[in-house]
Amino acid sequence: MMQANTSQRKPSRRPLWIAAGLLLAALAGVALFLVLRPRDEQTAGSRAPAAGAEKRVRYRNRALLRGGALAARPEARPTISGHVYGTDGSTIAGVTVVASTFEVAGNVLSAAGSVRSDDSGRFELTLPDGTYQLSASAEGYGTTSTTAHPGDAVSLVLPKSGVVEGRVLDERGEPVRRFAIDVLSSVTAETPATPPLFSRTFESADGSFRIDQLPAWEFTVRATAAEFAPAFSSLIIVRAGDVEKVDLTLSKGCTLTGRAVDPSGAPLPGVYVDAESLLVVGEMSNVAMEAAAQAQTEDDGSFSLPHVPKGTVLVRGYDGSNAVSSTEIEVSSCDSLSPVKLVMSPGGSLSGVARDADGKPIAGARLTLAHRPIGFVNTVSDAEGRFRFDQVPAGPLRVILRHGEQVMLAGVEIQEGKTTQQDIVLAPQGTGQVRGRVTVGGKPLPGARLMLATSVGDEGAIGMYYPVTAEDGSYRVSGLPPGPYIINVESTSVGAGMRVKPGEVTTMDLQVVDLPSIKGKEVATPPPQ
Repeated sequence: MMQANTSQRKPSRRPLWIAAGLLLAALAGVALFLVLRPRDEQTAGSRAPAAGAEKRVRYRNRALLRGGALAARPEARPTISGHVYGTDGSTIAGVTVVASTFEVAGNVLSAAGSVRSDDSGRFELTLPDGTYQLSASAEGYGTTSTTAHPGDAVSLVLPKSGVVEGRVLDERGEPVRRFAIDVLSSVTAETPATPPLFSRTFESADGSFRIDQLPAWEFTVRATAAEFAPAFSSLIIVRAGDVEKVDLTLSKGCTLTGRAVDPSGAPLPGVYVDAESLLVVGEMSNVAMEAAAQAQTEDDGSFSLPHVPKGTVLVRGYDGSNAVSSTEIEVSSCDSLSPVKLVMSPGGSLSGVARDADGKPIAGARLTLAHRPIGFVNTVSDAEGRFRFDQVPAGPLRVILRHGEQVMLAGVEIQEGKTTQQDIVLAPQGTGQVRGRVTVGGKPLPGARLMLATSVGDEGAIGMYYPVTAEDGSYRVSGLPPGPYIINVESTSVGAGMRVKPGEVTTMDLQVVDLPSIKGKEVATPPPQ
């Protein structure tokens, strides 16, 4: 049986393109940068904001583009649309597709819209312009997710699912009778939060549960219940036909108290505060789980976060006057916890010019900051290609430039109280070409969005391209600079690595299939990348 804990775990080892595919399914470009760098119901205390928090909180959802941004992008369409397929190639009716965004806080997702696929498997969501986490689920299938913007057409593939079953117990070993189970993608602590892939409340006399809607990539199971701290499983991957046993033990957790203040020490009322669990998983980075507890500061700046699990916890504050501010604490004993001092700071700014490969300014380009504390922050370049982000937390983060089918992801370093000047330039044009065909169940997969990516320059930037398959499943990308590439079929764990050569055509066909069961078989551990 797997037991919930936050102890040191071995780093996950898997082929580079599979690792990229799994992470990209949760967060397209940002996860790739990290790889290449070396619910239907909820119980109290699960993820709902503190009483009154949504009415009083002043945090601005900057994942959405408001005002003049739409006028700057006349080509934008107001819908995210596409089809849902099974791994046999057939379309699936009645699939629930949910779009989520960061409405309450930068690392807490809220549903922005949902729809069910029609008899032909088609769905369409009408949403304000911005960045959304898209998830899809249906009875009898595994779940999937991707990142999308209004104007995108995406095909989603639901895999066959394995099973997780187990029990939820309290510290005395007694069954917890009412609890919620969430399935969460295992994304790094630098990556914006992803929506739960599965969320359901169970009523069970013996604390038992069973889940048969699981993704094709690595995930974590979380249990929550009223008056308990959440409990997390280790990282799991369950393939079709497999059954994984997971027992989760809920404890009361600890109560964190503290005060939010400005840089001068003056108390700040009305600040939304949350505590997020940080699970250490290995050498490369940590995995962060959605907020474990939420509160809002009183008139004297004080706050209290109940039922916080032991381990490493990130406490964050959100308001409309400062940058998102964080502090990391170690919760080892409830009796020795000191009050948390959360200093809300103005952060820094980023400004620059969006440029094409020839250095010419790009008007109307979309630029996105992506980081765990802020989720997504979007803006659009002006007529001279200029852009600016304010109230950005100090430290390293990623900025994404999108123009047409080409995307550039670059790292930036934000300094407290200063403006960082940095232009973002698209990858240079080349003479290489990649083409191929994507099939699912032996049938063409039309409308599938692919991600093709390569490292650019010596600064760790990533050039990305997003072709969409035609009706016959074919795709083609031209003008590629030479070098090694990763290609991934979004919303799946299917991908491959290849090398593009100058003036040559590289052919790469991709077949979306369910990974075979590994139970009872010897499986070689891939070498570390």
